[in-house]
Amino acid sequence: MEPYRASSRPNCEEPPRDPEDMEGDLEWGVETVVKSEIISYTPNVRGRNKVIKELRYFVKWKGCAEDENTWEPPEGMKNAPEEVERFHRENSKMPGTREVV
Repeated sequence: MEPYRASSRPNCEEPPRDPEDMEGDLEWGVETVVKSEIISYTPNVRGRNKVIKELRYFVKWKGCAEDENTWEPPEGMKNAPEEVERFHRENSKMPGTREVV
């Protein structure tokens, strides 16, 4: 492992904080939910095509640069219900669980 070196990228923050212990698992805290979208794909299951829709949240992590934001499924947000609720309250037109069938 190499020691941390400051990034030469503009607007890059300091190294991320250490992950938090969440129910025995190490996780990074959610700073904010940036946006959400529904992804869909059509796998062939037993000779039939079935459209599957899934919700994803674009997450800004505490202590991490914006270029380290990631897309997460709702299951990955179980320890951040307040942030998800705030996102939907402030962005009522963005997709949520009600749009996924």
